[in-house]
Amino acid sequence: MKEHLLPILKSDLAKSSSIIFLALFSSGLIMFFAELLFSKIFGPVIFGRFRTILYLFSFLPLIIELGIGVTLTKYIAEFRSRNKEKIGYIVKWFLKLRILSYLVLMFLIFLFKEELSLIFLKDASLSYLIITGIFLVGLSFFNFFSFVVLGYQKFKLFAISNFLTSTASSIFGVLMIPFGIFFVIIGWSFGSLIGNILNIKFFFDKKIIKISGEFNIKKIFWKFSIPMYLINIPTALFNFIIPLLSLFFSQLLIGYYSFALIFYSATLLISTAISTVLFPKVSELNGLKKYDVAKKILKKVFLLYILIVFIGIILVVLISDWLFVSFFESYLPSLFMFKALVIFGLFFGLNTIYTNYLKGLGKVKKFALFTLIQNILLIIISFVLLGVSK
Repeated sequence: MKEHLLPILKSDLAKSSSIIFLALFSSGLIMFFAELLFSKIFGPVIFGRFRTILYLFSFLPLIIELGIGVTLTKYIAEFRSRNKEKIGYIVKWFLKLRILSYLVLMFLIFLFKEELSLIFLKDASLSYLIITGIFLVGLSFFNFFSFVVLGYQKFKLFAISNFLTSTASSIFGVLMIPFGIFFVIIGWSFGSLIGNILNIKFFFDKKIIKISGEFNIKKIFWKFSIPMYLINIPTALFNFIIPLLSLFFSQLLIGYYSFALIFYSATLLISTAISTVLFPKVSELNGLKKYDVAKKILKKVFLLYILIVFIGIILVVLISDWLFVSFFESYLPSLFMFKALVIFGLFFGLNTIYTNYLKGLGKVKKFALFTLIQNILLIIISFVLLGVSK
């Protein structure tokens, strides 16, 4: 085992992954404590509303994303090795499309705010909280620039951006606590803008807009972007899970579930960090037709992650009861949810890594199948856990 692990740990992939992991983990830890503070101050019901709004308006932008993020990351990575002149054209084309789609979405949110409030919060008088969704959606527009940075494989910059996004959201959200949940969400929404300031600077420093080289981009849009968009709708169901559950369960149970889901998300940090590096690297190797090299990298990553899963399960079994009794006693009803979601999250990490590998190779059908299975399982598990907790 040692002779296999040491080369992995010393590789560029591991170093890049560790940088991104440290950024994601540290910002995730800050976000965790911020949400823990919100849960204690607001109580389960209001905390459930808070998480419903955040997840609902994280999900809706994915509906109009149209495969932009995946396409930019993949093709910028490929065009870097050849046909650099095409980068500017593809970026400008998708930037215009994103501006139009986001303006339409924000208008529709404002127009149907009462209906959205009644459906997801079960109270039309809470429509003022839907207004915060306009800020969440509008400022999430700037995540466009992170896809460009990732395509250029500037992993340190990407890591810093993610750290700033999550940290700024947490800090501004906490600072707004005295003013109520409305301003907490408004403060939270500014994280996307703050976190992408360096990405925007990189974008203009590279003078990407000035790079010209027209080509038939509609072919890429219809044959790659749209299929990936349709495939990513099942992927986006993770963001929709809390709003979906809110249609069937009380806000008290949603609050408990939301608390447990914080820990589930934490377990995905490792696989997400690794996948963030794996996807553009595999895309580049795919462009160079070095398929065997890509497969070897995947095997090494799996070997390392399986060890992480094994350690994680042992920790869940040994310390979860003590952790809740000692620190989270008011959320003891969510202990079973916590154990189940964390363990499933660790195993789902294997699928997260593999689907990003498939995405990098452009294997759309397989990517769709594995992604769909994971999200259906998560939805079923969530309904069962909440049903048992009634």
